[in-house]
Amino acid sequence: MGLDLTTRAEKLLTWLGMWGAMRGVAPLSAALIASVVLLESLTPPVARLLSAVPVNVIHVFAVGIGLLLGLIGYFAGEFWDRVVFEACYGPQGRWLDFARRPLLVFPAGSALKRHRNQAVQALPRKPETGEGIYREAAKVARRQVERWERIEQPLILSRFVRGFLWPCLFVACLASSAAAVFPLFGAATEAPRLLAAGGGCLGLTLLLLVPYSHLRVEHMIRLYQDVAAHAGKRKPERR
Repeated sequence: MGLDLTTRAEKLLTWLGMWGAMRGVAPLSAALIASVVLLESLTPPVARLLSAVPVNVIHVFAVGIGLLLGLIGYFAGEFWDRVVFEACYGPQGRWLDFARRPLLVFPAGSALKRHRNQAVQALPRKPETGEGIYREAAKVARRQVERWERIEQPLILSRFVRGFLWPCLFVACLASSAAAVFPLFGAATEAPRLLAAGGGCLGLTLLLLVPYSHLRVEHMIRLYQDVAAHAGKRKPERR
């Protein structure tokens, strides 16, 4: 997702007046709906294997498990921020020195590194650790509500995209496991379909990591640019 597409999405949501929903129930709703829909896609082979079980019961279980996995995925969403994104774009991230896009699709990290270093010099309180840079910069930026709203918008969008990651990965694991188990119960013909479903969900997970990364990098660049740009205009703190 490039900057132009991010800007268009922001303008559309502003025009629709949906930022309130995007901050609130939209990411959770997206995670729940995605999880249920993906689980429901696995019900036909399960229904054929368990022909003695009423189809409605299978659907109820699929919806229930989908809602549970969606909740787990939503509230465990920070894993992608703290582990996956941090490993690539954190203060010690492996992609920070890349001037070109890693794997041709992910955002280059050199601009983020440069703006982060500029923000560190501008912060009134120097963070003791690399992980504290973002926290301290966000604390400073939030003091100006109007500027923070623009900085926050890519973060909100990244959290919305992030809500789909765990459901897709969960269903990929379930479908792949089912493909291995079904032949043991005489349903070997279902294995290719389940493998295809698992592969599709895994591919979707990897695909969603691209806009998620672009949006989060864009959020951080806006944050660090704002902190650095307004450093000289900030009133000195009283002691």
